[in-house]
Amino acid sequence: MNYDNALKLENKRLSRLLINYPGRHLLLLSNHVLSSLASSPIPHKIRISETPVSTSDNTLDCAFLQSNYADLPFASDSINLIILPHTLEHDKNAKHILSEVWRVLTPNGHLILLGINPTSLWGLYKLFSYKPPPWNGYFYTIPTICQWVQHLGGQICHIESFFFRPPLTNRSGTWLFDKLFWLEQISPWLFPYLGGLYLIIAQKHIRQLNHLGLAWQFPPVLTNKALASNVRGAHCAYTA
Repeated sequence: MNYDNALKLENKRLSRLLINYPGRHLLLLSNHVLSSLASSPIPHKIRISETPVSTSDNTLDCAFLQSNYADLPFASDSINLIILPHTLEHDKNAKHILSEVWRVLTPNGHLILLGINPTSLWGLYKLFSYKPPPWNGYFYTIPTICQWVQHLGGQICHIESFFFRPPLTNRSGTWLFDKLFWLEQISPWLFPYLGGLYLIIAQKHIRQLNHLGLAWQFPPVLTNKALASNVRGAHCAYTA
């Protein structure tokens, strides 16, 4: 299975995206650090993992906390950008995790989700394989995740799928994988939602009263080092 190729492609996509999302606090819910975080202009980066930190992961200036994803140690409306790379797939209570993430996301903040697309060749491999891939878990379809976000009151800003080549494992499969590069060029036009990986960007909106707007005071954010200062009037706009 070409996991290295998939991870490199995910980091490449995120590197292009993260430069468009300023703010004060970025939260990553993952057992692994993403190298693409270096491209983010957000100064305060935090990684939450349900497993202890590895010394090999201390390559970026990113604070670390060990916590349950469904019970985050942050105040409500306190994080500008949250990234969930394959996070929902590892828990049958994915909907609860998404609700908790939505709680700590700031008004007008953004959520980026990455995962395996069940309606793809990668999803079929997981369904029929006797040796499940390392990303084996609870695969949720793109419409399901979008419905959850909309139920929370969010707006879907962007949806895409990519990595259309099949999950080939043996040596001859690797050769064929390289030869099928052309699938990455034509499939987005022919089968836009059948890529092996999906990327969804959602925004948390706030309601306005009588067109006057609402004044928000963001509480401090807890880290493993210290309490961050209050953030007033933080705003993160989506750039296409």
